[in-house]
Amino acid sequence: MRILVTGATGFIGRHIVNKLLELNYDVVACVRSGRSVPEAWHNIELIEVDFARDDRVSDWLERLKDVDVVINAVGIIKESAGQSFEAVHIKTPCALFEACAIAGVQKVIQISALGADADATSQYHLSKRAADDYLASQSYSWTILRPSIVYGAGAQSMALFKAISSLPFSPLIGDGAQQIQPIHIDDLVRIVVASIETDEGLNACIDLVGPEPISIEKMYTQLRRWLGLGRPRLLRVPYRLSLALSHLGGFVGGAPVTPETVQMLQRGNTADPGPLAERFGVTPKSFQAALDETPAQQADRWHAQLYFLGPLLRYALAFLWLATGLVSAFGYPPEKSFALLAQLGVTKTWAPLLLYGASVLDVFLGLALLLRYRIVPLVYFQVSMIVAYTALVAVSQPTQLLHPYGAILKNIPLIPATLAMLVLERSK
Repeated sequence: MRILVTGATGFIGRHIVNKLLELNYDVVACVRSGRSVPEAWHNIELIEVDFARDDRVSDWLERLKDVDVVINAVGIIKESAGQSFEAVHIKTPCALFEACAIAGVQKVIQISALGADADATSQYHLSKRAADDYLASQSYSWTILRPSIVYGAGAQSMALFKAISSLPFSPLIGDGAQQIQPIHIDDLVRIVVASIETDEGLNACIDLVGPEPISIEKMYTQLRRWLGLGRPRLLRVPYRLSLALSHLGGFVGGAPVTPETVQMLQRGNTADPGPLAERFGVTPKSFQAALDETPAQQADRWHAQLYFLGPLLRYALAFLWLATGLVSAFGYPPEKSFALLAQLGVTKTWAPLLLYGASVLDVFLGLALLLRYRIVPLVYFQVSMIVAYTALVAVSQPTQLLHPYGAILKNIPLIPATLAMLVLERSK
């Protein structure tokens, strides 16, 4: 059986592909350009797909040649400049579903989301529901799986919850009584495989949830204990204030924090697990049981406690470059700057050009860091500048190394801090 999986490099898609390969299925993995893939995937067919653009039926027909089953595991929790809910959740999936009918695909499994139902209000859920409704109108066999929050190794949403639980004070929306019913990725994958191998769940929408609801407050308590950090100290933030603060979510790196995700969390995310067990014979593991099965390692604690440090370091370093450039150009007396340059052997002719040219460069580097513009070469260039400047001053004016404020010596910890920021930013 030949199975095409979209969103193969995402959290859910990656686990599905790995399981299908373990079961010796013939897998076609649709991946985003530039994404690295596991070594075990190098012997399978990989197709580069852009779900933000491949929204025509013709984009998919050749890709679906000899494909028996399609699993659509593409999804975004928040929109970005290059990805919208309309494109990623509606236009491209609908083109794919229509192409499946033309290509003779036998079955389509859509990974939707719990809450993409008649009561949906968020753009995320409404867009998921639109694709679900379109798939349900097709004449071939289909199954729509609507999971609650999915957790397990590599889950972004759970990484955010772990990070919040590890803070000195963990913020809660209101009283923290919002109910969610997370399902482990292993259980979701078992259900996907069962959907492929049996007729159970054909032409049906099925909610995928854990065995029982859990409040956000209780989840933070369990996560913090799992991390070995004791009981959490909770900071209860009124809902309206939480909603207002969520507009700042874009400053927290890739964290899925938006007004819409806050509203979805406030609404709750639960369902009856009974139909799931009846159809597939799967009894999902509880959240606490899953934590007990995989005790936290030091790497888990580091990841949780460093989660917010990457963006914080980036903003702090960007501020430093911006402030240096602006102060050099407008704040510090130019005659004193020229005198310092003269000590380095810079003539009066070149001093203004060097001073203001360096100021413009510093401001550019600060802005580029804020915008994460080509961050890898940017960081290496910044580190090179810091090293070169520090070495030049140390050789030409060694007395500066003895300055009581450590103006030059402070550059030394700045280098590893910049490199650490790069590692943390790239891990998002």
